[in-house]
Amino acid sequence: MSRMHVIIDGNNLLYAMHEHAPVPHVGRETLFRAVDRWARTHQNKVTLVFDGPKPRTGLAQQMTSSRVNVQFSAPETADDVIIRKIKKASHPTTIRVVTSDSVISHAARYRRCAHTKCAAFVAELFPADRADQPQPLAAPEEKPANLSPDDVNHWLDEFGLDIEEPPFDGHDAMTDDL
Repeated sequence: MSRMHVIIDGNNLLYAMHEHAPVPHVGRETLFRAVDRWARTHQNKVTLVFDGPKPRTGLAQQMTSSRVNVQFSAPETADDVIIRKIKKASHPTTIRVVTSDSVISHAARYRRCAHTKCAAFVAELFPADRADQPQPLAAPEEKPANLSPDDVNHWLDEFGLDIEEPPFDGHDAMTDDL
């Protein structure tokens, strides 16, 4: 596969990740890390375009990479920025556009750019057969209800605990004197 310049509609992909990604709490930083990992694996250059102004310095610094160029569209929309990039491309067949927006998709098809819908791209970001994919946690085992005195002593020994007074037997010595 030849190297492509991938232009991603950031807000559109973020919405799709909320619906389809196997990770909780998806935000711009999580999206950026997933796209950066994908770009390194596929050795593609990526431009990730978000609507609005550039965020505060801390978040902007967290979203820097040699493979992923993050842009914020203010005062324009991300759609305007992406469509302009498509129209100005000298080799549009080397561009892949990731969006589910119909206007951007139309501009990409018109210039013969490769096009991928966001839900399909989320599947590329999180392939189901990957070993490092987050796995659901197993349900915790039920806590044993009744341990025998021998079991209690075994676990006290196992953890190196020494209890000088006998375990609580349900009888409260403090109330006996009342």
